[in-house]
Amino acid sequence: MSVKSRAIGSVLNAYLSSRPAKHALYTVGRVLRGGRRHVRFYYRADDPYSHLLAQVAPRLSSAYDLRIEIIPVAPPGAGANPAPEMLLEHAIADAALLAESYGLSFPRDAMAPSEDRVRRAHAVLLERRTAEQQLQVAAELGEAVWWDDGPALAAIVERCGSVSGEEVRPALEANYAALERSGHYQPGMLYYGGDWYWGIDRLHFLEERLRREGLQGRLELNPGPSPALASMIHSAGEDPLRLEVFVSFRSPYSYLSIPQLMELRDRHGIEVTVRPVLPMVMRGLPVPTAKRLYIVHDAKREADRLGIPFGHVCDPLGKGIGHCMAVFFRCATGKGLELEFTASVMRGIWSEARDVGHLPDLVFLAARAGIGDAEVRAAIEDSSWRESAKANREALTDIGLWGVPSLRIGSYSSWGQDRIPLLEAEITRVSQPA
Repeated sequence: MSVKSRAIGSVLNAYLSSRPAKHALYTVGRVLRGGRRHVRFYYRADDPYSHLLAQVAPRLSSAYDLRIEIIPVAPPGAGANPAPEMLLEHAIADAALLAESYGLSFPRDAMAPSEDRVRRAHAVLLERRTAEQQLQVAAELGEAVWWDDGPALAAIVERCGSVSGEEVRPALEANYAALERSGHYQPGMLYYGGDWYWGIDRLHFLEERLRREGLQGRLELNPGPSPALASMIHSAGEDPLRLEVFVSFRSPYSYLSIPQLMELRDRHGIEVTVRPVLPMVMRGLPVPTAKRLYIVHDAKREADRLGIPFGHVCDPLGKGIGHCMAVFFRCATGKGLELEFTASVMRGIWSEARDVGHLPDLVFLAARAGIGDAEVRAAIEDSSWRESAKANREALTDIGLWGVPSLRIGSYSSWGQDRIPLLEAEITRVSQPA
């Protein structure tokens, strides 16, 4: 195992093992301070996920007697958000589907809101008022911004007041700096007791924690049918359905996606094509430390929920990535072993601390997927994988996405393993007899 891989893996493993102790410290501090539980909600008016969360936040506050403080922030920098235009376009489409499924409000034909309307919305939220009033105002502002309703926005400004225009940018930047100091990098986040909960997708983790602390509330936020998503999945009229997944061997979320997709394949007869790409840092896209630590922590709690082993890590960056790519494209592709090899290697990286840059470990992981020693040794001497990886990256860009895992099925494409359950739910509904 290389010194660098060992060092990075040790840091991540230590970070993951520290979370229970950190939770305990925050609980002791809260009990000693007394009072209501306090949640910070980092918000942007032009972030679709912030608007969905703002609609649910008053219900969350009431169900668990939480004080939820809305903090408007400046947009993330390039390190935290390397593709802001693509992210916003994806988030708008994703939020519309989530809103349909969860019974929330978001326009199907939304466009990126104007800078002026976003600034005016933030100016209103920067005016001092009670936490409960802020929650109500944020939801109203989001409706006006995303439904492009200028008169409604003007009425809110007139009724609620706002800070001056020149105060907005410095205040947002100061709030974003505080967000970074607290250990995060993007809006649409709830912060409670040392942990982060993104959008409506992670509210169930916050609820579980609050119940462990003895609270008896329940949000009752459950997804329902999404006819629009079902239509997109089946738009190609393919039988069987074909799904592409773009992954990186260094991505913990990619690792979590693979066992879920294998089950989806086995349950529904879907054809799954795996398309590996280089990690972001090997594509010239920096990943800040706060982002890396949050991702691995979030992946750990997702893995625990899904029953996927996770947490004994060896970073594959560098030679290890090249080895995985070489064996994948030469030995797994076209032989029906793509998912099996990817699953074996990623389990080795993310739960067994196997060093894929070390030949014996690589040979072991490949053998577990049905690939022999001689095939592995020949593959790592072949550099033609670079062209295949480049083609996959270009295909990912062509569908308007950049991160991994990214999924494409029918006319639907999405970034993130979080959408696999919604995909399966719609596939199941459509396949059931009338």
